[in-house]
Amino acid sequence: MSFLRCVWLSAVMVLCGWASTGALAQPIPVPDNAAQGVPGAAPPSSSPRAPSAFQVGTAFAVAEGYWLSAWHVVEGKDFVLLGPIDRGRWVRAEVIKTDPRLDLVLLKARINRPPLPIARWQDVPVGLEVSVIGFPQPRVQGLSKKITQGIINGNRSDRNESIDTGYFQLSAEVAMGNSGGPVLAPDGSVVGMVQKKVNVQRVAERTQDVLVNVSFALKSASTDPFLFCSPRSLSTSVKKSARMVTAVRASR
Repeated sequence: MSFLRCVWLSAVMVLCGWASTGALAQPIPVPDNAAQGVPGAAPPSSSPRAPSAFQVGTAFAVAEGYWLSAWHVVEGKDFVLLGPIDRGRWVRAEVIKTDPRLDLVLLKARINRPPLPIARWQDVPVGLEVSVIGFPQPRVQGLSKKITQGIINGNRSDRNESIDTGYFQLSAEVAMGNSGGPVLAPDGSVVGMVQKKVNVQRVAERTQDVLVNVSFALKSASTDPFLFCSPRSLSTSVKKSARMVTAVRASR
């Protein structure tokens, strides 16, 4: 299986909602959450959450039957569906583990896809060309996966420019629906997960300057501990993938 085909199969859409909407008894609609918040950004826990029928994100396979995504995509929802797969079929997913601080959620579903190896962050340089795969604005762009490309612009630090926040900035274009999607190195390994995007309109109003494609992803160094402390079968698979990436890099 080629690298591109492996990556293409290993990412699915996350569709979440409330059971009271009756959505489970109806065909899955194309969700529209374009009016909510900042694309890819988790709202502060202290702010009120406006009701919405559906929330959309992206998940990627990390082991057989296990999928990693962003916590804010599934937060407060009654059900989680993964798809569309096998001619439009959707599969109900179980939430196995969460970390609201890191904005991570581990899902389990009966979907077997090739897991994507997690890269060692120590080996990832600033300026590396990266690709993002996901489902940006599905009502506008459709239900098929989309790939955008860019580079790692640099690390994200606090306002004192002294503390590494665990995020990096990337220039690949992302939008609502990309949250939880993998950021991929040229060798196909996951260097991070898409989580946040700058609110361009708000920044422009404050600074009179327009920022283009300023987004942030959680470093793979933060996803590793989350996965390694998960169910034993998952941890073993992830460790094997990590060793494989190290071996590939060492052989160059």
